[in-house]
Amino acid sequence: MKRYLIIILALVLASCQKDFLNKLPQDKLVPETAFIDNNNFKTYTWGLYDYFSGYGNGASNPPAMRGDYVTDNMNETRAGQQSEYAYQTKFIQANGNNTLSQVPSEWNFSYVRRVNVMLDNIDGSKMSDTDKKHWRSVGYFFRALRYYDLISAFGDVPWVEHALSDTSTSVLFGPRTPRDIVAKNMLDNLIYAEANIKPAGDGKNTINTNVVRALISRFGLFEGTWRKNHGLNDANTYLQASKIASEKLMAVYPALITNYDDVFNSEDLDGKPGIILFKQYAPNLANHASPRFIGSTSWFWDLTKDAVESYLCSDGKPVSTSEVYAGDIGMYNEFRNRDRRLYYSVVPPYKVTIPKQPTWTNTANPADAEYINLMKNIGGVNKALPVSQWSKNWDTGTIISQSPHFRVFNAGQTQMITELGYLFWKFYNRIPLDNANCSTNDAPLFRIEEVLLNYAEVTYELGSFNQAVADATINKLRARVSMPNLVLSQVNASFDTRRDAAVDPILWEIRRERRVELMGEGFRLNDLKRWKKGTYLNKQPLGVWARNADYGNRLKINGGGTQGYVEYFGMPAGWLDKYYLEPLPTQDLALNKKLTQNPGY
Repeated sequence: MKRYLIIILALVLASCQKDFLNKLPQDKLVPETAFIDNNNFKTYTWGLYDYFSGYGNGASNPPAMRGDYVTDNMNETRAGQQSEYAYQTKFIQANGNNTLSQVPSEWNFSYVRRVNVMLDNIDGSKMSDTDKKHWRSVGYFFRALRYYDLISAFGDVPWVEHALSDTSTSVLFGPRTPRDIVAKNMLDNLIYAEANIKPAGDGKNTINTNVVRALISRFGLFEGTWRKNHGLNDANTYLQASKIASEKLMAVYPALITNYDDVFNSEDLDGKPGIILFKQYAPNLANHASPRFIGSTSWFWDLTKDAVESYLCSDGKPVSTSEVYAGDIGMYNEFRNRDRRLYYSVVPPYKVTIPKQPTWTNTANPADAEYINLMKNIGGVNKALPVSQWSKNWDTGTIISQSPHFRVFNAGQTQMITELGYLFWKFYNRIPLDNANCSTNDAPLFRIEEVLLNYAEVTYELGSFNQAVADATINKLRARVSMPNLVLSQVNASFDTRRDAAVDPILWEIRRERRVELMGEGFRLNDLKRWKKGTYLNKQPLGVWARNADYGNRLKINGGGTQGYVEYFGMPAGWLDKYYLEPLPTQDLALNKKLTQNPGY
């Protein structure tokens, strides 16, 4: 026995020596050596910025667009790609291992762990208290950013404070944390971050005080209205947080980029009015393919007629009551006298003659040049008509002879084709491409226009929306596109005869402005969910009115006649209430018996 005690004593003494067993590896980074000073934390957090998808990378559509093209705003017009919510084709995934930046609704916590690794090593670093508070604030921002997507998708989700080890069974195999706790933790973290982050961040275009406020503005509106419309408590806490953060941002960012199209199609957004944070692209470093994709044979995204009709007419009234609306019998009529944002979002109608590619002339019919001339005045180079196939310098690509340019009737020009007639081109520009044939124009991530919309809506929900607020928010957005002001005294139950009767007329106009301003930027699905208006998807997506004979009788006309509204997908099965929350993957439910599936799945 004495011999065993001696051996045990020797092992205990040896374990107390610094250089025995506890020696840190010299050939690779570990937390103890990777998180020492300010520069270490700065370097680590660069990787966290990858969560912002922007316009994506490589040959793909902007990932954020999914929040629109599964709704009543847009369609991905390919066989089998109808909205999984409208057509009840949604299925429960086996796991949540897809790319986080492209599918924010994945049940995946690896990004949370990446943030927590950094947070767990702040106290043990050699930084000053000021720097420690700053990096804790940066970590809180990124963790809340991820949890915003998780809570929006799933409701109750596990709240994870620290990087977990394999032995952290209480968290790894624990139940979901109630939404009330998760949301409160997020808001508390963001309020801390606003107070403790360095006001200027770590230099240009980094997470700073105003970026934190922008997330509070977004999250507070979402959570507050979700709670209000879905019968949960404490909505005003989040609405007030959004209101306060938005007010602060509106004071800092009083101006907007003059041209709406320039928000999305500028080579450099650095220092531009109203840009709070953007994803920067540069040759040979980071680029994207949005303009090339739109100007190719592989673009399948159209607006719906319902979305087009949401744009006001130039007299500030909706299509249902406007005196200047020319009707929808033909795209030329439908697009006349409309909000300019429609022209920046959908290729307007035109027709040209092509004597020899890539040259063109006007047709003998002056009407065919109506929108060609209009876009000369308001569209600049980026939105000039006629459109052309992408090419490195955009001057040698195939000229598209007309719009709408249907896939089934394309005159041998297979680029920039449409099924519904309303081809989405908001992110199309003619900026010369780099050597990889990819684009380097920057993508806005947080911009003051969204904040203005948040503020307009949140003040309505809090009972303080008035003409002064309308002038400071919605009417600033309208002035930029030469639209009349929203005058509250003129808006009543008969202002828009197609309004959802369950929605107050003023709130309907606030939501309309949000829909139009943010079209194609990915907000629509979450908006419908938080408003509890998923049933807006319960209508068939239709396209332009057309005479089938003008297109070789190849179009699919709704109702089967010789003329009428073009269709691609049929009548949807309809929204189900379970879709307000996403389903948890089956593998996670099998591995963790304390997890429960969301209702209805």
